[in-house]
Amino acid sequence: MNIVLLGIQGCGKGTLVNNLEKHIDFDLISVGKLLRDEVSTGSALGQHIKRVQLSGRLVEIAIVMDTLKKKLKSSTKKITIFDGFPRNIEQLHELDKICKVDKVIYLNLSKETAIERILNRLNCLKCGYITDKKSAKNLICPMCGAKLVTRFDDNIESVNTRFEQYFNETYPLIDIYRSRGVLFEIDASKTPDEILDDVLRVIE
Repeated sequence: MNIVLLGIQGCGKGTLVNNLEKHIDFDLISVGKLLRDEVSTGSALGQHIKRVQLSGRLVEIAIVMDTLKKKLKSSTKKITIFDGFPRNIEQLHELDKICKVDKVIYLNLSKETAIERILNRLNCLKCGYITDKKSAKNLICPMCGAKLVTRFDDNIESVNTRFEQYFNETYPLIDIYRSRGVLFEIDASKTPDEILDDVLRVIE
């Protein structure tokens, strides 16, 4: 089963994925993480990706598809979850060429709430754990012991640019997937546990 997660930045996709790992066995294909991993290598490609992300723009489709295909080849589980892909109609069609999307989970959240979450969140770049500045007792990840950091693109300028692109490019995908009968809308303003329960009902 191939599942796509859709939702505005800050809607809780990362937290949902972390919670799902405790309940079902799946392969996660997170284009965002794949690109950040490349950035962390310091390679020429990684430096290019970082410049694009800092500007708030989307990374070129050729780079994204090459990274995605490499990850797909190593996917072995019965359930594959795509996080952060597709982000526009072009990517949707590219994904259609390589696999069938069985279900799309749309985490619906207001822009105002999303901005508040983004500007206050902390990430572990090693294991993907996500928390907020108020909840974090220190800057150490409770899951793996690595340092919790603010993502370099979690600033108001990049956030506003990403939101504009989301509404112009990603939001139209919701109607496309709804017309295909595979879209399941989840209220992302609920607690993480409530969201998890709603999503598990969709998957199972």
